[in-house]
Amino acid sequence: MKPTFHLVCRYLLLMACTSSLLILADSCKKDNGHTPSVPGPDTTQQEHTSPFYGIPLTKRPVMVTYWGGCCYDRSTVGPLDAIPEGVDVVNIFTLGIGRTPEGGWEFEHRGVSGQNNWNDVLTKAHALQQRGIRIVATSFAGSLIKLSAAAADSMAKVVRDSLDKWQFDGVDLDLEYSSGRTANIDSGVIALGKYIGPASGTGRILSVVDYNNHNAAQIRRTRQYTDYVQTMSYWNKATQIRNIIRSYADAIGSTQNVLIGVGAGCAIYAGQQTPAGEELKIADTIRSTGLGGGMMEFVFGCSYNNKDQNGNITKDVSYTRNIIGRLKQ
Repeated sequence: MKPTFHLVCRYLLLMACTSSLLILADSCKKDNGHTPSVPGPDTTQQEHTSPFYGIPLTKRPVMVTYWGGCCYDRSTVGPLDAIPEGVDVVNIFTLGIGRTPEGGWEFEHRGVSGQNNWNDVLTKAHALQQRGIRIVATSFAGSLIKLSAAAADSMAKVVRDSLDKWQFDGVDLDLEYSSGRTANIDSGVIALGKYIGPASGTGRILSVVDYNNHNAAQIRRTRQYTDYVQTMSYWNKATQIRNIIRSYADAIGSTQNVLIGVGAGCAIYAGQQTPAGEELKIADTIRSTGLGGGMMEFVFGCSYNNKDQNGNITKDVSYTRNIIGRLKQ
């Protein structure tokens, strides 16, 4: 019995040592990087995106307001940090998608120069995002006319990179051209649609703003890439907006994707501002009929810097607040 017992003990001891050596060798392999680790989530872009990145726009904005401090005198418009509760989207008007002298592309905040410091604009824009407001950059669309597929793709990547850098939530294209209503920007919109708009899956907005149905055909051709259209119908009365909504709904695909534009006049051509009081009647019509997705204001804070009889600045944003109040009754 004794010899057999000692033999078993020696065998068990040898097996234990062998197991220990195998475990140690495997551990060394892992430490030396020979065994690949399971990849984790990609977090490389998180610091360059807004709180809304990847969150789809499932409900159209009720209230969009253009902020014009980048290109209009600061003494005539309200500041970004005065945007009231109830605004869903702020369009920073205007930036510019355009060619560089070298033939490349840029999405430049050129309108800000001399009016507001761009870093200050970004700081205040990001503060609005923390309040639940999306920030969209507006550009005239003239540089997108009849682009080749390669040029459109190059342009769209520059726009995407700019949005990442600024942590903005999309692009708004102003469909006003020197040639009137004949422009074709299909390739540009399709290229942008990879990174922004409903087809992209990024949650970033691609909207357009148009004048007097001039570009209804353009909107119709590319509506699958476009979240909503805003109308430059500032001078119209409430009795006229049903036809405006229906005509643009035919182009964009739904009355809920049409936002009626109004404005008090500080950044609108003389005689084209919304008649006093009509902005509220328009809001009532949209709310009571269910026509239209909401409203757009151009430009925010026209009466902000007015002075009272004592010479004090009023800081009045009641124009915007009153519209929101009527839309959300």
